[in-house]
Amino acid sequence: MYRVLRRSLILLVALALLPPAVLAGPVVPDGFADPAFRDLWVRADLAVAGGAARSWTWGALPGERRYERYDQAPGGARLVQYFDKARMEIGDPAGNRRSPWFVTTGLLVVELISGQMQVGATTFVIRAPAAIPVAGDLTDNPDAPTYAMLAPLAALDGAGRAPPRPGARVSATFGPAGSGDDPTLARPETAIVRYDAVTGRNVPLVFDRFMEQQRAWLDPLFVFGRPITEPFWARVRVGGRDTRVLIQAFERRLLTYTPANPEPWQVEMGNVGQHYLRWRHGHDLRYARPAPAQALSVRETTLVIPTYDLAPALRPTSPDDPIFPYERLEPGRVGPPQPRPYRALIIENRFLSLTVLPELGGRLLQAVDRTSGRAIFYQNPVIKPAPFGQRGWWLGVGGLEWAVPTQEHGYLEHLPWEVAVSSDRNAVTVRATTTERQRGFAVSGSLTLRAGEARFVARLAARNTSTAAQPLQMWTNAMLSPAGDNRVGRGLHFVAPTGQMIVHASSDEGLPGPRASIAWPRHDGRDLSDPTTWTGYLGVFTPAPPPFLGVYDVNADSGAAVAHGSGVVGGKLFGFGPRNDPRLYTDDDSGYVELWSGAQATFWDDPPLAPGATRSIEGTWLPLWGLGRLVTATADGALGLSRRDDGGLTVTLATPRIITGATVTVALDGRTVFRSPPLTLRPDLPLSIELPPGAGGRVRVEAGGVRLEGVEE
Repeated sequence: MYRVLRRSLILLVALALLPPAVLAGPVVPDGFADPAFRDLWVRADLAVAGGAARSWTWGALPGERRYERYDQAPGGARLVQYFDKARMEIGDPAGNRRSPWFVTTGLLVVELISGQMQVGATTFVIRAPAAIPVAGDLTDNPDAPTYAMLAPLAALDGAGRAPPRPGARVSATFGPAGSGDDPTLARPETAIVRYDAVTGRNVPLVFDRFMEQQRAWLDPLFVFGRPITEPFWARVRVGGRDTRVLIQAFERRLLTYTPANPEPWQVEMGNVGQHYLRWRHGHDLRYARPAPAQALSVRETTLVIPTYDLAPALRPTSPDDPIFPYERLEPGRVGPPQPRPYRALIIENRFLSLTVLPELGGRLLQAVDRTSGRAIFYQNPVIKPAPFGQRGWWLGVGGLEWAVPTQEHGYLEHLPWEVAVSSDRNAVTVRATTTERQRGFAVSGSLTLRAGEARFVARLAARNTSTAAQPLQMWTNAMLSPAGDNRVGRGLHFVAPTGQMIVHASSDEGLPGPRASIAWPRHDGRDLSDPTTWTGYLGVFTPAPPPFLGVYDVNADSGAAVAHGSGVVGGKLFGFGPRNDPRLYTDDDSGYVELWSGAQATFWDDPPLAPGATRSIEGTWLPLWGLGRLVTATADGALGLSRRDDGGLTVTLATPRIITGATVTVALDGRTVFRSPPLTLRPDLPLSIELPPGAGGRVRVEAGGVRLEGVEE
């Protein structure tokens, strides 16, 4: 039962993670990096998007765009954009746009097979050939040949030419076990009808006919290049089912013929763009998200979460108890977990999906980046009391909680709050309110999501409704697992713009006690930004108001940052070392780290709030991915820096809103080294710029009013 309930919870949240649907009707998506890319897609694939019964030439949606290293291009990098089937490139943006070769498509299949990654007209970086199946499923596809396996078959240097075989039907087989022959596979449509004298390769009827059909909209040589292997049959697994497929590699594309498919889709282009991006950059292809029918939406649903029974264990307090009138808890009397339904509000725009739980402190339970499919917050699969906080117990539900009126987690995170939604065509605000019973504060926590933005604003406010000044601490506490798997990965790092921290509490034997200052991030030879270097838990305060705080998992290439706005005075980081037992707060091995933003500097500060006065704090949250390593963030964007295996520096700019006509400049130590033509920046397609080997120093990126600076660690 528990597993079923947990799957139900995950399924509800996963509704926001579905991949973009195939476009219905002859609609041109946005997200193209250059008008020339758009024009090529329209010529070949607009009809397919409108329902034409044939396979894609490029793919349903434009995907990741980058400035990849190309030594002869201005600034040493050329604009490229990836699609399912290929990559489009512009080497010279000042060239003749009417030329059929203004946009090129790259010899991606050659690079995947040879392992020679082209970074200039005659310059290559040598890597291992791609151990990626050329067709079918990317995983659990044991009989499919990989690109690396095709090297002995490929005509890459003019050697190993095959003789012309006109009329012969293809019966050759190939796979991990090597070459073979199966005469039963020979079919009339596989008869050889063309011989390429340049590469010495034969082309069967079924592929030649398909290539000629492309001539109606694009030059086949531009699309495919020349054949570089002979055609062969292979056994591949598609959707978990084994099938026989005829395969032939060309310089730019890979063609497959699957007789079992419906006729219009028997011949298809392999997902070379997806495969090449994975080989070169190490992640899956992500796409420009289609514009939704509604810019903003709000709906109500129910989440069923296993919840420990607190009722038998709650004990009232007396006026002499510091937490009065809030309850204490007797852990031994807590009842076992039972399924419990909770009301949930789902707020969505094009790029984000937010889930609010009114009954558990009005918290933001989850924020999902809809492009990457990553959920940034920790989401406890069970509601269980943990021995933390001023009451002596706390519900570590996950998400972003409102911590009022005292240090640690406050008193209110487990109670139901009133929730109201207000909206217009440009923004939705969810406001959760409650009355704090000990000191008389009227508390509100609000979340604002604007149309077309991959960021949201969290505001926490408290008004003193009593007739006397009252001490008040107020914090937002975010529990994060930014890889989206409810774990703290080995690549996770805290990011804070400070050279020192103040210890709040720690069980790490190598660190000083509370209120002591330590160097950050490196202290006594340890990188404390990495929780795996800790021998126990650690909580630290920033010594000055931090402009932002972040976490980033470099292995998952995913993270989050909060840019601090008005009222924020303090920041805190917290996490557990690898020896921690997660059963303190959950029933599985899930884990999290915390980012705190406060209206006071530390937990030792209790500034009074006058009668009738209000205090508030504000932060802008940005889900992040594709940065390599987070360096800095503001409410308007984030900067990532990473060193490539060719020695070059990759600079990545992520913006939370669409900015049209932006010229992106990159400066190193004050000297401009890169300037782009005007282009559109988008939240769903962070822009990476590959600087040449040897580049380094203090990086400044400017684009469309956004300015970010940082230094590679």
